[in-house]
Amino acid sequence: MTVTVPGSLGLASEEVRGVLSLARASAPGVRFEVRPEQIELHTTGPHSRETRLACGVALLNARLALQGHGIRPLVTLLPGQSAHDAAAAIRLGGYQEPGPDVLALLRSLHANRRTWTTFPEPAAWRGLLSRAAEVERAWLHVRSGTELVLCTFTQGAAAEIRAGQAMQRVVLAAGTAGFAVSPAHDPVILSALRAELRPCLGDTLVPQIVLRLGTP
Repeated sequence: MTVTVPGSLGLASEEVRGVLSLARASAPGVRFEVRPEQIELHTTGPHSRETRLACGVALLNARLALQGHGIRPLVTLLPGQSAHDAAAAIRLGGYQEPGPDVLALLRSLHANRRTWTTFPEPAAWRGLLSRAAEVERAWLHVRSGTELVLCTFTQGAAAEIRAGQAMQRVVLAAGTAGFAVSPAHDPVILSALRAELRPCLGDTLVPQIVLRLGTP
C-alpha cells in the first residue's frame, strides 16, 4: 500500500516523496514527519549517539535533495516542542538554484558509490575532504595514512547530529572524486581516543567518528 505524503515547503507530494527517498538512502532508520511548513526528522528509537549520527546523515541527504529542487533549507537542530521533540526540523529559507558543488554531491548520493576504485594520493583528498567537513562546522584530523578522525568543536546531542551531517558530506565528497570513505565498523572508545589525540587536538576539538579510506 502506498502511503500518501503531503506537499511541503512549496513542493508537491511526489517531489516530497522523492526527497524523503533520497534522504533515507544511507539512514533507513530515521522517521520523517511531513507538515506543510516543515519536515521533521525523528529517531525511530530512544535518542542515542548512534541514532543522532544517523539523523545527521539523513538530514544532510534531505538538505541536498531540497537544494536540488532550488530550495534553500533552513535547519533547526533539536527544536523541542515546536517540532514534537524532533532531532531536526527543516523549513523554507528561500530559493536558490543549486550550484555545481551541490549537483556533484547529489550525483554521488544517487550513485551510492561504495566500491573501492584506486587508492588516492594524499594531495588529491586531504583538501577536498577537509573542506567538506568544515562546511558542516566540523574538523577532519588525519590519524594515519588511511584513517581519519572527524571532530566537532563542541560535544552533546546537537554536535552528534552535526557530526552525522559532516560524515555524510565527507563520504559524498570522496565519491565525487572516485574513491570511497567509510566509517570504521570496529568499536572505538571515544574517551580513549580523546586522550590519545589530546596532544595534537588540544581541548577544543571533540573526536566523534573514525573514518577510513576504502570500503568496509
